[in-house]
Amino acid sequence: MTTRRRDFLKYSASALAGLLVLPASRRSFAQTVSPAESPRNAFPQGVASADPQPDAVLLWGRVEPLAGEASPEVVVQVSRFPAFGDLVLEETLTASPDSDYTMRLLVRDLEPDTTYYYRFIAADGATSRLGRTWTAPPVNARRPVSIAFVSCQNWPPNEHGVYQRLIRDEQASDADRSVDLILHLGDYVYGLPADANTPVEPPVLSDTVDAGASSPADPAAMGMAGMGMGGYGPPVPENFDAYLAEHRRIYRGYLQDSDLQEARAMYPFVAVWDDHEFGNDVWQSYIGGRSNPMKRTAATRAWFEFVPQILSDSLSVPGVPNEARDFEQPAVIDNAPMRDFGDGFLAMEPNNLAAIRSQTCYRTVRWGAFVDLLVTDNRSYRGPSAHPGYSAEEVADEQSSVSVFPRFSLFHGNLLYTLAEGRDANGGNPPETVDINGETVPNPRLNDPAVSLLGSRQKQWFKKALAASPATWKVWANAEPVMGFRFDPDRINPDAGSGFPWTDIWDGFPNEREELMRFIRENGIANVVSLSGDRHAHFAGLVAENYEAETPRYVMPDFTCTAISGVEPGPWLERALGAFDLSHLSMYGRQQADGTEERVCNLNLFLRKGARAAQTMSETNDLEQALAVAESSPNPHLAYADNDVHGYCVATFDADSCDVTFVSVARPVWDPEAYPEGPPMLRAVGYRVDAWEGGEEPNLVRTFTRGERVFGES
Repeated sequence: MTTRRRDFLKYSASALAGLLVLPASRRSFAQTVSPAESPRNAFPQGVASADPQPDAVLLWGRVEPLAGEASPEVVVQVSRFPAFGDLVLEETLTASPDSDYTMRLLVRDLEPDTTYYYRFIAADGATSRLGRTWTAPPVNARRPVSIAFVSCQNWPPNEHGVYQRLIRDEQASDADRSVDLILHLGDYVYGLPADANTPVEPPVLSDTVDAGASSPADPAAMGMAGMGMGGYGPPVPENFDAYLAEHRRIYRGYLQDSDLQEARAMYPFVAVWDDHEFGNDVWQSYIGGRSNPMKRTAATRAWFEFVPQILSDSLSVPGVPNEARDFEQPAVIDNAPMRDFGDGFLAMEPNNLAAIRSQTCYRTVRWGAFVDLLVTDNRSYRGPSAHPGYSAEEVADEQSSVSVFPRFSLFHGNLLYTLAEGRDANGGNPPETVDINGETVPNPRLNDPAVSLLGSRQKQWFKKALAASPATWKVWANAEPVMGFRFDPDRINPDAGSGFPWTDIWDGFPNEREELMRFIRENGIANVVSLSGDRHAHFAGLVAENYEAETPRYVMPDFTCTAISGVEPGPWLERALGAFDLSHLSMYGRQQADGTEERVCNLNLFLRKGARAAQTMSETNDLEQALAVAESSPNPHLAYADNDVHGYCVATFDADSCDVTFVSVARPVWDPEAYPEGPPMLRAVGYRVDAWEGGEEPNLVRTFTRGERVFGES
C-alpha cells in the first residue's frame, strides 16, 4: 500500500491522537496510552528513517525526557497502514543520556519494496509525528529508481523551504512515489560551536561578507570555504564533553525546523558528511588551522547520533566486504599536532588516527538491478589540497594559513598537479621551485607525500566496488563536484590571472581524479555517474581525466545540486573580483523598464563562455553580442550553470538512461506566509545521459526547460 502525501498528512502530527486504538484481539502498549491526555511535544526533533535494504530499514527518533526521567522507555511501532490497524513490530527502547536521548532501531524481516509507517510513544502516551518509509526492492528488480539529492542547509532566516517545494512537487506527480530516496551530500549543519555554557540560538545566515577578511576568527574567512555562513561565536572550552554538548545543541536546533522534519518523516534518507558538520575546510582532524582530534571525534559522535544511517550492517557489492562501522568512542582522545605523514598524506599521529577511525561511513546502498549507490567519505582520510599554502612542515607546526574563499586566487592546473604529487612529481624529481601567479617560489611540497582525497584504503574499496558492481548504474555519492572549474579573468585584467580557485574540491586533487578516471576507462566500467553538492549552484558537466590535456578524455557525467539554504556564490565572487575591478563578471545591476535596478548573475556566462563574453554582457545587456565575442570556453565540459538559486535535483535511472532534473527556487528569502506551499519554482531543467559502453565517452543532452531561463543562456 502506498499513501500519497495529501493522505499521509492527515494521519500525521496531531491527527495521531485518535489513531491509537488497535483491534481487541491484539494486546499492545498502545492500548494503555492516551496521547490526548499528554499533549507535550515529547519528540521535538521528529522522526527519520535511513538506508533502506530489501528486508530492513533504520528508524530514528529522539525523546525529551520528563523531569526526573534518567533513561525513559519508548515504544516503537511499525505497520503497513498509517492508522496502525495491524502491527508489524512493536518494541520497547530505552533512551539514554549517553546518546542525548536519540534512538536508532534497525528493523529487520520486512517485505521488499514495501511502504511502512512508524511512530514512537513515550511512557506518558505522548506520541511522535507519523513517519513513512519503505524497503528497497530485491537486488534483481528491474524498475526505475529516483533519487532526490540535496546539500548545504545553513540555518535560514525562515525555514528549509526547498524541502517543502520537493514535497509539493511530488504531490503533483502522477506517480504514487516519484522519489525513492533523498540523498544528502553534506553540510547538514553549519557553525563552529559557541561557548558550550552559553545558550544561543541556532546559527543565522549573514548577508555581509568581507571579501578581504583573512583572520581565522573572522566568520567570513571561516564560513566561505564551504560557502556557508553563520554559527560562529566564542570558542568552546577545549574538552571533549564541551565540544559534544555544543554539537548536539546545533543538531537539536536544526532538527526543529518543520520543513526538514517533514522531509525526514516522509522519505528515507541516505547521508554523508562534508566539512561543516565538523568545522571549516576539514581534512582528517585538521580544523581551523590546527589539529583538533577532540572536536573531530565529538562532531562525529553527534553526527552519528542525529543523522541516521546503516553502517556496520550495510549491504556491500558482491565480493567486496563492507568496511563501514558504527561510531565507537575512543578510550582516550587528546589534541596533538599532526605529524608523521604517510601514504596519501595521512597523519599517523595516534590521536588523529583514533578520531578519524572512530567511525567509518563510506558504504554501498543497493537499489534493485539498476543502481548501486557508492557513498564515499571525502573528509576523513584526505590530505591537504594542492593549495600552495599547505606543506607538511607547516601543518605539523600549525603554521599553515589557507583560506580558499575570502581572496580570489587562481592556480594553474599544472601547478596543482605538481603540488598534489609532492615528492612524486616529475617521475620522482619534483622541481625545486614553482611559479605561483607569476612569482617563482620554493616548492612547498618538495619533500611531501602525494595527496589523496579518498585515502588509500577507501580508494581501494571504491575501485573494487566499481569493478564488481553488477548494477546498470554505478552512482557515486560525492560531497564535492568532481568536474573542474576554471576561470579566465586575465583576458580582461592580466593581474587577475587564470586557473582554478576551488582547491578544496576535486580540483585540488587532480592527481587522484586522473587516477580514478583512468581506472574507470581502462577497466571498461560503464555508466558511472557522480551526484555531488557543496558549490551552492546547479551544474551539469563531464569529468575529464586531465583538464590540462590538449584533448581531454571525458569519462563520466557529474551533476551538482545547489544549496537548500546556503549563501550563493555570485555575490561572494562579485566582492572578490572587485579587487581587480571585475565584479561585473559575477554580478551586476541593470535598469528595468520601470526604472528599478535588477541584479543579474553574470557568473553563469562567465563560467561557461568566459570573461570576454561576460564583460560584453555587462556592458551591453545583449546576449547575442556577448556570445559573438566569446573566445574558447574555460570550461567546455560544463553544460549547465545556475549560480543564484536554492533548490534540489532528482536523478532517475532506468535500463537505458539517467535523467536529472534541476529544480531552482527563488532567492533571496521567500515569504512562507505568502507561499505556504514552499518557495515558488523559478525553473526546472532536464538533462539526460544515455547508457554507454565501457571506454566510450558519455554524452549530455538537454531534454527540457520549464519556467524562466537561466541568465546568460540563449
